[in-house]
Amino acid sequence: MQRVYMPIQLQAPRNLTQPILPNWSFNLFNVNLGRSANPAVEQMALENIGSYGRQIGHVAEALEVIVRRLNLMEGNEISQKEKDVLQVFLGDVSAIRQIKASLPKA
Repeated sequence: MQRVYMPIQLQAPRNLTQPILPNWSFNLFNVNLGRSANPAVEQMALENIGSYGRQIGHVAEALEVIVRRLNLMEGNEISQKEKDVLQVFLGDVSAIRQIKASLPKA
């Protein structure tokens, strides 16, 4: 029986880096989202109030209260197109509330 040896050469790539999220720095967790009129205010808001998501969540919950208290979905004060826009918004707020409820408490 004759043996045949085939030279197999496996070589790892020389560069193993790949940009995944541009503008992110994983060593310091810096995020550059663009220019700001007042970066100091933004930084203090992020540190003392919360993330942009948290801030938007507060605004969304406040608008939900206003829409419901003014009965905008039931009355004739706004058009059907405007009601549709509000319904999508209220659906988003509800979906986020369900996501929060499904997660373990931190």
